[in-house]
Amino acid sequence: MRFFILLLAFTQASPNLQFRGPGSAHATIAASPAAVTAAPGGKVTIGLDVTPKPGIHVYAPGAKDFIPIELKLDAQPAVKAGKVVYPKSETMEFADEKVPVFQKPFRLTNDVTIARSAKSGSTITLAGNVHIQACDDKVCFPPETVPVSWTVNVK
Repeated sequence: MRFFILLLAFTQASPNLQFRGPGSAHATIAASPAAVTAAPGGKVTIGLDVTPKPGIHVYAPGAKDFIPIELKLDAQPAVKAGKVVYPKSETMEFADEKVPVFQKPFRLTNDVTIARSAKSGSTITLAGNVHIQACDDKVCFPPETVPVSWTVNVK
């Protein structure tokens, strides 16, 4: 019984581990551009601009024991997503460990191919989530999940 009371007190006092809202508490995350134009069968590049708040860093791919930032697009038949392209990261040292991070504004990009069957004049909404864990020099905050979307105007 004591365990359940402690668990209840902990869950009420701690922040949610998943954040689903308009943005991250520790970084500005924006689809850029929010709308793009592509022909059926064509390719278009979508971007995600991320600006960590002052004193905050997020982990880059290759970080061990930490959660790196990741963009996952929802699967849909009208679009085939390529690989997310990450910029060069910085290296931070914690004790004797070197970790790849982003501390300054950066951009992720992804080339997506529009299905040949997409109808001219239609719009396609590309939706997905950014998974991010932010830290300052003293503490790592709970991971966040931030929804993002782009509009593709089919010409």
